[in-house]
Amino acid sequence: MPIENRNLLEGTRLVANYKKQRYVCTIEAAEGGEGVVYVLEDGTRHKSRSAAGSKVMGGKAVNGWRFWGLEGDEPAGATDAPRTAAAKPAKARKSKKLIYRTPNQGGVAQGNTKWFCTACMKSFVAEGDAEPQVCPEGHLIDDPELTGSVGTLEAEG
Repeated sequence: MPIENRNLLEGTRLVANYKKQRYVCTIEAAEGGEGVVYVLEDGTRHKSRSAAGSKVMGGKAVNGWRFWGLEGDEPAGATDAPRTAAAKPAKARKSKKLIYRTPNQGGVAQGNTKWFCTACMKSFVAEGDAEPQVCPEGHLIDDPELTGSVGTLEAEG
């Protein structure tokens, strides 16, 4: 869970799950007594939560307030699953068509239309220009098992 109370004291332990691995960062006093540093389990010391998170993620930029959570605040099972962004409402679902009219109609006899089925990856010719509802292999134009959906959110695993 993202950190909400930003007044973190020395000794506080921060945790994060990244690529199915749990990381711990401890807040310690900086040398000279001014400020704090963020110490990872491997002993590396960082000036900010973001720098410590970036080290965990292999150098990628990260918002330290969102990457780390306070130890003990993790939801049940958080150590077993990778950290994901807060749930957002799903976008509208649009179904994809499996059968498309090919842009190049060259070589097709007059009165026929060339189509392509993305399920079987084959083109075929149909009489007339009405959109076919099924390809010669039997794939329906909007078969939900084959079309899936476009625009839905996926949780990274």
